[in-house]
Amino acid sequence: MIETKKSTDSNTYSLEEVMDNSYDSIFVTDAVGNILMVNPTAERLLNLSSTKMVGKNIRELVEHGYWDKSIALEAIEKRATVTGVIKTRDGINLMCTCRPLFDNQGNITMVISNSRDRDTLVKLAQTLDKERELVQRYKDEVQYLREQGVKNQYLVAESRAMKNLLLEANSIGPTETSVLLHGESGTGKEILAKYIYSISRRAKEAFITVNCSAIPENLIEAELFGYEKGSFTGADAKGKPGLFELADKGTIFLDEIGEMPLVLQAKLLRVLENGEVRRIGGTTSKKVNFRLICATNRDLNMMVADRTFREDLFYRINVVPLQVAPLRERPEDIMALSDMFLKELNKKYGFDKVFSSETLNGFLNYSWPGNVRELRNLIERLAITTRNRVIDYQVEEMTNLPRNQEPNLSHGEKETFRINLSSKAPLRKIMGQVEQEYIKNILQECNGCVSEAARILGIDRSAIYRKVQVVSLRDRE
Repeated sequence: MIETKKSTDSNTYSLEEVMDNSYDSIFVTDAVGNILMVNPTAERLLNLSSTKMVGKNIRELVEHGYWDKSIALEAIEKRATVTGVIKTRDGINLMCTCRPLFDNQGNITMVISNSRDRDTLVKLAQTLDKERELVQRYKDEVQYLREQGVKNQYLVAESRAMKNLLLEANSIGPTETSVLLHGESGTGKEILAKYIYSISRRAKEAFITVNCSAIPENLIEAELFGYEKGSFTGADAKGKPGLFELADKGTIFLDEIGEMPLVLQAKLLRVLENGEVRRIGGTTSKKVNFRLICATNRDLNMMVADRTFREDLFYRINVVPLQVAPLRERPEDIMALSDMFLKELNKKYGFDKVFSSETLNGFLNYSWPGNVRELRNLIERLAITTRNRVIDYQVEEMTNLPRNQEPNLSHGEKETFRINLSSKAPLRKIMGQVEQEYIKNILQECNGCVSEAARILGIDRSAIYRKVQVVSLRDRE
């Protein structure tokens, strides 16, 4: 028998008290399997009172069907610790570990058995797996964001156009609706997307940015959907979660969505409709719940007409369209951004630089084809390279190309242009030739600046690229 001495010290507990309060089922038997002691947890799991167990041999209880076998008897026979599963008459599976204790002569004195409901252990293991998966997801998020680098974020709204845009953003931010941002490259679409995310209900979750034009076409599917281990040559041995998984419960921003290949457009549509993603090489799908924000500098309506963008996907992502105006149409923002950029650089480098009035006038008169990104880069270059305190920047490219000034086509030699028309050709073909030659003429007037030509022609830049490509091919023929 085991001595169970009651302690008189309030800071210590007796063996009996420890056993009574153990979450595990505890059995103690002698060297031949006679039950010496059981705790209340054992009574509960076996649905059998201690009076019916203590003093009995385990073999008797097995023979009467209280459980199907005895791990303790195996431990006595093998003279070693044994772990196994027993099944009670109530159908409960218990994970048991039985350890024999020996005296100085090597004889078994008793066997201590610990048991726990196996189903509880399985649930615990599943919970731990989910916790590990969640921790790994956060690690992957951090790693992904770290790899993207910290980008400058500037959201200035001094112009009426930007103020109205922010009013719209404030209205849709707290909702769950999909947003499509339109605007030229460099206008700050990503910054606006992050602003919408920051005022949303998902602001405490992940914000994942994907530039669809920056990821090679043969890799973008693996980046978005992830892959299982060994799914293709060069894959990570452990597999990798996709960006859709990383964005679960958060927001994913698909920049340059117009550059996404058609085959992936179909898969993206299925994700949006079913809320499920399946990794490359995987056999099961995972539920994901994210908010989608997209951006493009292309005319998706025209792409839909040209069948280079799926119509069903377009309507799915174009729930709330927002147009970000180019910088040349926001003179108030040019001044505000210039002031903010220079203050930031002064603080960063310990400068005390200021702009001359001529420089600021030059900024206002420039067309800024690169928009905010170009302004930021130019000011940093000027702040670093200008030796004097006053930044006095005057170059021909800024003074000779006033903002919103269109090439003068009403006088001079460039008023007309010649084209060779095919005789007796269909009208559609003749109009196409005229259109192409006129676009070439405007591009020459704009010194090759596609953004300026697009503004004059009143069409999207992507249309010019497409027409120029057609012209180039025809010229080679």
